[in-house]
Amino acid sequence: MTDASQNPPSGRDYGEDVLGAALARDGLDADDRSSPPQSRLRRMLAKRDMAIAAAGILLFILFSLATDTFLTEFNLTNMVRNVSLIGIVAVGMTFLLIVGEIDLSVGSVLGFLVIVFGVLVARLALDPWLAAALVILLGIATGVLNGLIRVLLNIPSFIVTLAMLTAYRSLALIVSNERPMSVNPEGTFFWLTGGSILNIPWLIVWMLVVMTVGAIVLQYTRYGFHAYATGGNLSAANDSGINTNRVKLIAFALTGGLVGLAAVLLFGYLRVAEPTSGTGFEFRVIGAVIVGGAALTGGLGTILGTFIGTLIIAILTGGMVLLGLSQGAADFSIGLLIITVGTVDLLLRRAATRQ
Repeated sequence: MTDASQNPPSGRDYGEDVLGAALARDGLDADDRSSPPQSRLRRMLAKRDMAIAAAGILLFILFSLATDTFLTEFNLTNMVRNVSLIGIVAVGMTFLLIVGEIDLSVGSVLGFLVIVFGVLVARLALDPWLAAALVILLGIATGVLNGLIRVLLNIPSFIVTLAMLTAYRSLALIVSNERPMSVNPEGTFFWLTGGSILNIPWLIVWMLVVMTVGAIVLQYTRYGFHAYATGGNLSAANDSGINTNRVKLIAFALTGGLVGLAAVLLFGYLRVAEPTSGTGFEFRVIGAVIVGGAALTGGLGTILGTFIGTLIIAILTGGMVLLGLSQGAADFSIGLLIITVGTVDLLLRRAATRQ
């Protein structure tokens, strides 16, 4: 059993740990690796994350002052509920970005799976709980397919999932005949997906549960350790005995399964399956993860950061709509925010490597 297979202490630089293990096997002493660029970069990015959190708080204050309805219980609850599905899928996307991969097809897969759920429940009269299990399994299968193409054919995930983005959107239109499907919302299923408990929408509860489980897996399990190591330094992780292809495949499967869960929750909330569901969804999911501190180059990211990024997306979108601006204007602002965060991330990385 190598050092890389043990769970690291909380707060350690996981990529650095595995890199150290690999270097140790090559006979390098501790002085040769006492201050690697990864450690400097992590300290610099920690300051960046604090700045992003502060920016989110500033946005919250500004919108609170700009409109009388922003701080109402209805608006705050509605804002968080509107991004709950984004937050759920963003957990899987966080794992993917940490291992150095990406999935651009989550929006199209969401639309396809919503249609599949609609066919099972509305047309075939299947029990919604059984249909939900089948849709989540199908979501996992879509993720596994993406992962297998990536690791077996060594095709970049950007290209693989870009192709799947078009494929699944087309399948959604074909299966639905470009027509929506609806059902009569009766039973526990529709309450647990579209209802509320103690005035808290179940969608928010589902998001918090998924994020909590994701955070525990990422921070306290061997798989979380291996995910950071894979994205932090792929060759060092392989040298330390980590099956990096398996790590990536699990991340793709997890993301697909969470898209399946989001599709089930979306149908339960809206009571209708639209073939255009999920259009632009991938933009908001990836945006929340990047704004939350994950790096496209891998090895960095936390579920807490993703949660903060999701809330910033909610604040920015909800606030601009209350000011009378369109969803398009809000998406434009989110795009600018992503560019800004990405630019800062790149500059910090360059500064860290020069020190």
